[in-house]
Amino acid sequence: MVRRLVLPVALLFSLPVAWAGAGEDAPTVDVVVVDGVLEGRLVDFVIDAIEGSDASLVVLQLDVGAVLTSDALDLVALVADPPVPVAVWVGPEPASAHGAAAVLVAVAPLRGAAPGVHIGWASPLIAGAPPDDAAVAALAPEMTPKAYQGRLFVPPSGIPGLVDIIEPALGQFIVALDGMTVVAGGESVTLVTAQRGVEDGQETVSPIPVKFVEPGVVDRTLRLAVSPDAAFFLLVLGLALAAFEFYAAGPGLAAAVAAVCLLLAGYGIAVLPVWWPAIAAVLVGVWLYVVEFQRNDLGWKSLLGTALLVFGGLRFVDASPQLASTWWVVALVVLGAALFFAFALTTVVRARFSTQTIGREHLVGRIGTAAESIAPEGVVIVDGAEWRARSTRASGIEKGDRVRVAEVVGVVLEVERESQVESRKSQD
Repeated sequence: MVRRLVLPVALLFSLPVAWAGAGEDAPTVDVVVVDGVLEGRLVDFVIDAIEGSDASLVVLQLDVGAVLTSDALDLVALVADPPVPVAVWVGPEPASAHGAAAVLVAVAPLRGAAPGVHIGWASPLIAGAPPDDAAVAALAPEMTPKAYQGRLFVPPSGIPGLVDIIEPALGQFIVALDGMTVVAGGESVTLVTAQRGVEDGQETVSPIPVKFVEPGVVDRTLRLAVSPDAAFFLLVLGLALAAFEFYAAGPGLAAAVAAVCLLLAGYGIAVLPVWWPAIAAVLVGVWLYVVEFQRNDLGWKSLLGTALLVFGGLRFVDASPQLASTWWVVALVVLGAALFFAFALTTVVRARFSTQTIGREHLVGRIGTAAESIAPEGVVIVDGAEWRARSTRASGIEKGDRVRVAEVVGVVLEVERESQVESRKSQD
């Protein structure tokens, strides 16, 4: 993320803001940054950026670890025969291009990379699918077979049939394209990508004006979850915050944040090649934490929950080696979840019990009102505070009924309908 922010800023300082006296037909370059995981929405955005560009050249700056949709093959076809001049540059180091993204480099009319980046794992084209070397060979016949099931680090001399122009920075790559001739839209086009001047008696060469083309806010927000690490983190965080809201407070900020996290995690799960047993392991792991917390005890269920979370996080997706979880990110997320249930959530709930007005001893025997039917669980209001409550289905407690607190178990109140309590007292 830091690299994505620093690169455009650094490039803007290295490029002229505008040409003095430049006319409407002055050549320009559109740079489309394609990084992370290439999924459907990003593919559509890149295709639209190429087809709708009025620039002299479109440069795709690639850093794609995996491709998740077969729609990327439409992008490959467009780049191979573009309506406007298109160049592909993999960089800066340590960028990568895997799956169909590697083929995208191979078929581009102008293809470059920074030294030290790696390109390969081209088969399968789509992460999570079975290997298909024949499909890769059909799309990029010049690509070396070494890039099918492995990855190649780009040397300063380039890779025949894959990368021709080696430049460490995007601005240098754009300058290197100056004077090259390509075919675009059925016509031969000679590129003008550099401008020359004199400064302090020395001749200078710099790129022509560059415009970075980026997806909208919605797409950028959704893409936050399109990685195994991010989707796993958001799923665990959303479930933990939902448990916090369920036991410690009424609907509020935590509930809203939990909803956003779960929605983003859901989008990530929908587009990633997830391994569903791993998702089930995460859900069961968090549920075991909640069960132990509800009983005010952290024992073997918590240990089993921790193991399930680690297993689910490490096996979150089934697309190795193109796409895999990062072990230390999984470890941090699981550690955070364990500390949250063991200390943070427990401390908040104990703080509620420890106040003078709603202490444990004070609650037993208190009269409250059912905020909803208790069958067998629900919510009651005691002394103005909402509590999770439990009773038997036979109690028949409905919304609005008066209830009496019989016992406090962990963070749940055992309640009875007051009329039943009074009836037993009269019989005695």
